[in-house]
Amino acid sequence: MQVMVMSPASAVLGLALLLLLPGRLPAEGGFTLDTAQAAAAKGDPQAAYFLGKQYAHGQGVPQDYAKAAEYFRQAASQGYALAQNDLGAFYAKGLGVKQDDETAVQWYRRAAEQGDPLAEYSLGHDYAIGRGVSKDMSEALKWYRKAAEQNQPDALATLGDLYFFGDQGLKLDYQAALKYYSNAVVQGRLDCLNNLGLAYESGGTNKNPALALKCFRDAVRRGDGRAMMNLGRMYEAGTGVDRDPVEAYKWFTLALRRGILVAKRYQEALNGTSPLSHAHLTPEQIAEAMRRADSYAQEVAQGTAKVSAAENGAAIAEKPAAQ
Repeated sequence: MQVMVMSPASAVLGLALLLLLPGRLPAEGGFTLDTAQAAAAKGDPQAAYFLGKQYAHGQGVPQDYAKAAEYFRQAASQGYALAQNDLGAFYAKGLGVKQDDETAVQWYRRAAEQGDPLAEYSLGHDYAIGRGVSKDMSEALKWYRKAAEQNQPDALATLGDLYFFGDQGLKLDYQAALKYYSNAVVQGRLDCLNNLGLAYESGGTNKNPALALKCFRDAVRRGDGRAMMNLGRMYEAGTGVDRDPVEAYKWFTLALRRGILVAKRYQEALNGTSPLSHAHLTPEQIAEAMRRADSYAQEVAQGTAKVSAAENGAAIAEKPAAQ
């Protein structure tokens, strides 16, 4: 049977227009629309970037990607790294400009060479998939690592996947995967909790069933169906927790409701309908498991659900340095 993981391809966010996040706005300047327009007219790249963001967001002005691209280009042409990255993303998505992967890569590279972490990640991703540039995993890893050194969340998550799976020329390395996943979670990539749990479960000398269980529970609190599946496995096998096939069946049921189809195989192994069955829950036990699943689903809807009253706090005790 299989465990629920996230593949490297699905973990990579690609170009989800992270440029539109408020956190990418310049911290300094104190511009208003009027002062920014006046400063941009005099050639101030930061003012032009500010205006580009306003038009990209539709903040104080009608949303206009073409005007945003014009202002980004003005700032980018003067070497402003944030604008170079965002102009690259506009070309990648065809926002306000004609879609052009090669031009996107050119702008990402200019920003990345100035140390912009999001551009470093985006350039690495383009090398990884061969978009706008010839596929080159050595170059991809170089840029992913540069971004990870600055705690760029998506680069951390991607490197965690690559080390966990031993993919794209990297040897499987659970210790490295743990470091990258842990740091990704600290940086806000909570979708990595499930894979972090798997890394603790499988982690060789770093194997820690208790922390694996805690990661799965934290991920379940956030509605992760894969973690429900894996939490069920822990209860079925008694890994890091007392064995409880009824509780396991409950979590397999909830995972199946979340679209995790492999959970059906685990249910069948417990209810006796599979040739691989190793345990036979009674009809009463199955009914109890279903009752627990329904009760949990109702508590989720009401905002009162608890995965375990004894488990509180974050899955990560400390923030490890990026490798």
